[in-house]
Amino acid sequence: MRLSHNLMSLNVYRNYTKNVGAQSKSMSNVSSGDKIGKAMDNPAGMGQREQIRMQLRGLQMSQRNMQDGISMLQTVESGLDNITMALNRVRELTISCGGAKTEDDRAVIQKEIEQMLKSIDDIANNTEFNGVKLLAKTGTEPDRVKMASGANVGDTLIVPVNNLTSGNLTNKEGTLSLKDIRVDEGKIDDALGIIDESIDKVLSIRSKYGAIQNRMESLYDIQGQNSLVMESADSNIGDVDIAEEMMHLAKYNILVEAGNAMMVQTNRMPQDVLRVLERLK
Repeated sequence: MRLSHNLMSLNVYRNYTKNVGAQSKSMSNVSSGDKIGKAMDNPAGMGQREQIRMQLRGLQMSQRNMQDGISMLQTVESGLDNITMALNRVRELTISCGGAKTEDDRAVIQKEIEQMLKSIDDIANNTEFNGVKLLAKTGTEPDRVKMASGANVGDTLIVPVNNLTSGNLTNKEGTLSLKDIRVDEGKIDDALGIIDESIDKVLSIRSKYGAIQNRMESLYDIQGQNSLVMESADSNIGDVDIAEEMMHLAKYNILVEAGNAMMVQTNRMPQDVLRVLERLK
């Protein structure tokens, strides 16, 4: 028995403070649902988790890019469809000039063709998505749109930019464009050659944009699956197992209460020493 140093009480207090700290940590984990609140809890796990979260956010943002890209190509598809219908109408008008038509009739048809060509220019110039135009490239604009298709360096997807205005839709030789069509002068064959080449070019571009849209949709689905895998990995590293943590919390609650009871008992020991000294009188 010692009077100056109550070693038993100090030892109980040391264990008590240790259990209080563990109890506090368990309560924090349960309340937050996160078992890595600070880097000191798991330095390696914290690093892994931040890397996973960086990849996850990159995938989520690239998914948004793919959504925007799909919407952009859907807008372009609508414009290309209108251009195709306008070209088909121009072809119908051109063929009609090969029938029993007077000069006045051909002049009227020529004016309608010119109006249809203006509508093609309007469609090409005004078809855009968030300011990006894919059907009316000028000399100062880039010939492609570069989109981030993933979360890492080099994950890119290229969308070409075309010029489908009437002045750029030409015959095979590139010597005559739609603007050179003159059905009122009887140049039916030349006009049909230019129109057919223009339709083939528009259809080829539609096919390319359709393939790119399919690729975007495939990438979107893949990124969604990868995001789920990343979410699962992040959960395995950082999410607390509530059942297990509640078991630990119950254990530390009991130890803290036992520590309180033991400190009361050990603090009575100096009084026992005094009673022994009193008897010496």
